[in-house]
Amino acid sequence: MSMLDEVMKVLTYYHGENNFNMNPLVPKDVEHYARAVLDIPDDEYILAAMRTSFTQFHRGIVIGRDAIYWRNDHKVITSVNKLTWNELSQQKEQFRARRRTVELGNGAIFDNIGSLNKTSIIINLLDLLIDRYQSQNSPAEGFIFDEKEMVELVRSIPNNKEELKKQCAESAADAETVSFLSILGSIFKKIIGR
Repeated sequence: MSMLDEVMKVLTYYHGENNFNMNPLVPKDVEHYARAVLDIPDDEYILAAMRTSFTQFHRGIVIGRDAIYWRNDHKVITSVNKLTWNELSQQKEQFRARRRTVELGNGAIFDNIGSLNKTSIIINLLDLLIDRYQSQNSPAEGFIFDEKEMVELVRSIPNNKEELKKQCAESAADAETVSFLSILGSIFKKIIGR
């Protein structure tokens, strides 16, 4: 079985669950916003993405061939927003599932708030992918796929990254306002007995 097949086999267990999508089924707008907001290099292949917000990509995690990338709520501080598979492999023993966050070692924290997936499931997924990465016995930073496999991977490169970053920042502010208003509405309904 090829390395891409092994990686896809792992991702298949999670595909379709709680806004977790594998390519080619990652919505194009989600991938474009994620690439812009997370400054994902154009030569990176997106294997899967999981949103933890209702916007195109305000928060969430992206699994790439070379690294994972994520964006947290502004309240959750992290030392970095990207770790290569090599870095993840070296920090694997430091992974900790907290109630709402996943600690990835050395101050790297993924904000799982808004996801229906438990933090332990995120760690399980990363552990399985790290096992595949380590089975390559190569010093590469990411997964090594052969040329034929590379052609099979879907690429969707936005040509308006700066505009998408701006739109995402605006939608993030709107999402926070909507969340706050919906909480107030819920409290009001409970008070008046509806």
